[in-house]
Amino acid sequence: MVCIKLKNVFGEHWRHSYRDLKISPKPTQSCGLASSCSHVAFPWDVGSGGIVSVVDINNFNRNPPVLKLTGHTGSILDMDFNRFYENIIASSSDDFSVKIWDISNAQTNEINEAKFTLNGHNMKVTNIKWNPCVDFGLLTTSFDCSAKVWDASTGKEFFSVSIDEHPSSCSWTPAGDKILVATKDSNISLIDPRSGNFCDKFKAHDSNKLTWAVWLGGSYGNDHIFTSGFVHNKVRQLRVWDSRKTNAPLISNAIDSSPSPLIPHWDPHTGILTIASKGDLTVRMFQYMDGELSRAGEFKATGSLKSFCMIPNQICDRSKYELGRFLFNTDCKQINATSLYIIRRSTSTTMSDLYAEPVENKHYTFADWKVGHERHTVFPFIFKKKCAEMVKDKDAGCKFREISKAVHECNVRFGANFNNPEFVPVLEQLRDSISDLIKTIKI
Repeated sequence: MVCIKLKNVFGEHWRHSYRDLKISPKPTQSCGLASSCSHVAFPWDVGSGGIVSVVDINNFNRNPPVLKLTGHTGSILDMDFNRFYENIIASSSDDFSVKIWDISNAQTNEINEAKFTLNGHNMKVTNIKWNPCVDFGLLTTSFDCSAKVWDASTGKEFFSVSIDEHPSSCSWTPAGDKILVATKDSNISLIDPRSGNFCDKFKAHDSNKLTWAVWLGGSYGNDHIFTSGFVHNKVRQLRVWDSRKTNAPLISNAIDSSPSPLIPHWDPHTGILTIASKGDLTVRMFQYMDGELSRAGEFKATGSLKSFCMIPNQICDRSKYELGRFLFNTDCKQINATSLYIIRRSTSTTMSDLYAEPVENKHYTFADWKVGHERHTVFPFIFKKKCAEMVKDKDAGCKFREISKAVHECNVRFGANFNNPEFVPVLEQLRDSISDLIKTIKI
């Protein structure tokens, strides 16, 4: 894959949003939203207990149909959709439990019983993350100062390790063989759950506040580790570390002064780090390439961020050079979307030049992975094909709804006089939109 320097990445807010929702205002360590190729999940605002709410990702309406997953007796703290089975979602709560939900055959607007309930933590479960390569391999971290790996297909605990401090974030390496746990005292632990060994442990920042860490995989990342933390508990700081030599950071940049931690999202196909923070207005984009962390762009949200997430990049509109899509909530009533685009300097530039096709990742069964078998199924190809067909259907549906809305607006605006000269450019734009829809369907 050829790595390309990206500059002038900008955000464009969508006109549509998921409106008239009741999003819980209770603070969490996690992003607070989750997305798959077909759904968006968020915690519903209730007086007691916890409800995970799920809406169709294409249902931009007032009062969209909401599927409610009930069963937690405490507030929802984190959610994550399974990468390989997009109708499987995990949720964690301050009731000490993690629940695995299957929403594929929901017959009503409420599911009362989880597929599995994972009990084993002794305090609230703050962060969860599915393994990127292993069937139903789930990582959880808790305020009981432990990290656990589960076989979520059986509900059984596979591995547990004690951490010195309260974990603040967790993630997997791209190969799915190790876990990365950051703590509130800025320590980073790299652990092999199959051997039980600590591969490395280092102090990432000179503070005792929430720290986030992600593994920079892919051609851009060079197996480096990105961390966000604080200097003297006030100044927010970004650092990059060589995972093979963590005695000193490769890069250390101070950003600004704010009490809220910066939460990163890494795209291995473009080298873009999208960094946001609760309470902030600005969402920043950096690109990590050739050992340099450079600003790629930023955008302003419509209000102070309360929760957010990135959608899977499989459903980005590549015909419009969309590099990513950021979902966010600012008022606990609606979820807004902002697309990340790149300014093209040449019309001959194609999306494949900017955003190469994802490399097919390995996909192990949990049984094979836990004993170290390097055997993987051909399922990822089937999943990618199914996902591509679904994305095409959703793109066509979105475009058709936009055209229908535009026609309605034209009728309201020009209904009294269709001979108005101002109607001509609007019709020309509609013509282009219809042509684009036809091309999408024919592909």
